[in-house]
Amino acid sequence: MWKTIVKKELLETIFSYRFPLFAVICLLLVPLGMAVNQAAYAKRVRDYSDQVRLADEAAAAIKIQDIMAGTVAIRGFRRPAPLSVFTQGFESTLPRYYEFTQDGFKPGESASDDESILSVQGKVDFVFLVQMVISLIAMLFASDMISGEKESGTLRAMLANSLPRDTLLAGKIGGGFTALWVPFILAFLLGAVVLMLGAFPLVGGDTAARVLIVFLATSLFMLTYFTIGIAVSTSTAKARTSLVAILIIWAVFQLIVPKLGDMVARLVHPVRTETEVSLQKSLLVRSLDMEQAKDLGHQWDLIFASLSQEARDNQDSPENKKWGPIRDDIQQRTREKKSQQLAAIDETYTQEKRRQLNLAVNLSLVSPSAAFARFIADVCGTGELERGKYLEAVRAHQRALDNELFSKVKRTLMIHEGGQMSMGFSAQPVDASKLPRFAITPATVAETLKANVRSLVSLLVWLIAPFAFAYAKFVRYDVR
Repeated sequence: MWKTIVKKELLETIFSYRFPLFAVICLLLVPLGMAVNQAAYAKRVRDYSDQVRLADEAAAAIKIQDIMAGTVAIRGFRRPAPLSVFTQGFESTLPRYYEFTQDGFKPGESASDDESILSVQGKVDFVFLVQMVISLIAMLFASDMISGEKESGTLRAMLANSLPRDTLLAGKIGGGFTALWVPFILAFLLGAVVLMLGAFPLVGGDTAARVLIVFLATSLFMLTYFTIGIAVSTSTAKARTSLVAILIIWAVFQLIVPKLGDMVARLVHPVRTETEVSLQKSLLVRSLDMEQAKDLGHQWDLIFASLSQEARDNQDSPENKKWGPIRDDIQQRTREKKSQQLAAIDETYTQEKRRQLNLAVNLSLVSPSAAFARFIADVCGTGELERGKYLEAVRAHQRALDNELFSKVKRTLMIHEGGQMSMGFSAQPVDASKLPRFAITPATVAETLKANVRSLVSLLVWLIAPFAFAYAKFVRYDVR
């Protein structure tokens, strides 16, 4: 009986006017969107390769005099995410690179600097099509599956027979969703073929597993919205009423809740920009450097002020032997103070961002659309998880360069009594070819799934709850 109902709903949907329109939309827009984003990804990879090559050449040409002068700024570039062909996420807003100097790191330009205002406002990628087009069509497919038959009287005739209501409801969901799912599968496979023809690295590493996760999560998302449409259809007596209710629910889930969650989080937990934090760190470094310079100048005056220039230049004199440990102690205390206070600034900024993000995520997960978008962005390496990994790599690289490069050169700025300034230098040899290379350790599939438990739970809740609601309403439906 169930198979018969599935077949009936499947054939009715296929021969309706909506099915060919949906099939054309899927088979045209999904592969086309992937092809366009594949071309954009290839361009970003070429730019990345050129920039890394130039940065490596500049790093190999570093001279000790450049480090002494404080003009060395090493860049670490982020490789474009291959699966950004499915969703852009933060791909165009994350900095292309970070600059590393003796005073710390700062972000460079983002990838959106050469884009038009229209492309920045919204990119037609795979996730956009699923969220804004396919989800609405899924709900529209389900809008009159129950209410339409109530209105025409066919449902009364069907239930007049000894047909279990749960079997009828399950058959309608199975047949209706299958008709929706088959064109999507074909469109997804066609998009994968387009990517492979464009030399996209679809097979290699864990890319195939991530693409499979994208497909399964999208199928679950479509089923969720289809089930929500069924729940609305069982609650209304007329197809027109069902259609209006579905459009309102879709607008709330797609347009209002995700934006509202971020807006509320920004109001409740405001966070400074990275530029403000970088400025605060720069001011702190300058302040500590000035304190150190005054301490060094004061101690130098106490030891050398009464000596002749010849005695000052004598490295074996008792005064120079006394000066060395005092200078090293002052510089060591300043380095420790810098490290502690800079770490405190970073920790405070991280906590601010974490509080805002947690609130935004918790509020936005009321919408299955937001849960889906966050999950797919992390799977594709363009979401919150990737942004965190990027920043972790930046901090680790700064520490590595401090140990391997910047600590090899010591600039001893001294401010003497009366405001006079002097500068001393000491340097150790540095092999620029052996400097550590910047690299980001990507999140594994297991880490991605663990970080998105809340998103997956939200999708499952929005799948089960509407089905339970629809079942309860349908079982209690009075055919009289």
